[in-house]
Amino acid sequence: MPDLDDMLDELEEPVYQETEKKGAPKIDAADLEGLLDDEPAVWTGNDQKRGAPVLDTQNLLDEPEQTWQEQKPASVNDALLNAAEEDLLGEEPAAYDPVEEFCQKLQFDENLKQAFLNLDAEKQMQVVRMRADALGIPAPMIPNEMRPKAPAPTQEDSAGEDSMLEEAPETEEYVPQFKDEDLERAKREAAMPRKEPLPQMELSDEEKQANRRRMAQEREEREREQARKGFKTLIVLTIVGVIGAVAFCLFFSELFGLGNKLVESGEGGIAITLKGIAGYVGAAFGIGSLLLAAPVPALKGLCKLIDIVAFVMMLFPGIPLLIQTEGGGAVLGLLYAVAILSCGYSAVSLITNDNIEKYNKYGNV
Repeated sequence: MPDLDDMLDELEEPVYQETEKKGAPKIDAADLEGLLDDEPAVWTGNDQKRGAPVLDTQNLLDEPEQTWQEQKPASVNDALLNAAEEDLLGEEPAAYDPVEEFCQKLQFDENLKQAFLNLDAEKQMQVVRMRADALGIPAPMIPNEMRPKAPAPTQEDSAGEDSMLEEAPETEEYVPQFKDEDLERAKREAAMPRKEPLPQMELSDEEKQANRRRMAQEREEREREQARKGFKTLIVLTIVGVIGAVAFCLFFSELFGLGNKLVESGEGGIAITLKGIAGYVGAAFGIGSLLLAAPVPALKGLCKLIDIVAFVMMLFPGIPLLIQTEGGGAVLGLLYAVAILSCGYSAVSLITNDNIEKYNKYGNV
């Protein structure tokens, strides 16, 4: 049996033994000192690695100002594309001729074309319409080249036009048919020179007193005119008051059985009581109306009060008594209307009419 020690001696060197790759460059201490120097080398931008090839522009481009695309040789594909483009586009299109197209549409030959050119504008349009109708196509537009040319003006025509321009009549100034009178007056006043305001005159004491007397006389004259109108109004009120007083007394009398239902039932009350004194109120109303023409203010106030009382009595007990009446309704209704209208008119006139107040002051003068 072989010995263990002999077997170990025959084994190869350990795998972990330090080895070097064949052909690898060896770095000595001098090289390390250059790499590990304290101050690193600064790259200047122009340094080149030793042994690097130097590029020359002349080697790449035949002419330095040309680009690579210009010096690139044309390939077979480019030639094919250019040929296909020429086949598609073909030759350049011919210029558009409107005269030729017009003649082709209407089938004009040279003779018809010359004859068409010698026609005037109206006949040309007629020919185009007739030709288009015959061919069954829409009428095309006439080119400007085929329209009749206007004759050039002669020297005589130019001279005639110049003379007409020189002898042209002057146009009349426009005058508006409707004028604003206020505006024209304002313009005239604005054009007139301004006048200085008149100095304010100072009146003397005698002149002031004379003006006051004149104004007082004018005011008195107006009031006297009102007094005369007031007298006429009082005459009318006297007539209306007397008629109203008669209708008032007849309405509340026993002639037409006013309120006979209440009387027959034996019921009393304030309506029956007021009916008993209504005759005195009617008499006072008539007497006061006769005395209205007297220029006494106190008498006018008393008549005014009596008229108001009579008007109120026509409302109550006048209306309840009229409702409780049998027979004579039409006559009582007429008397009621005359009495209440006369009382109301007299009272309102005595209260609101200023002419009556002026009559009380001046009388009928």
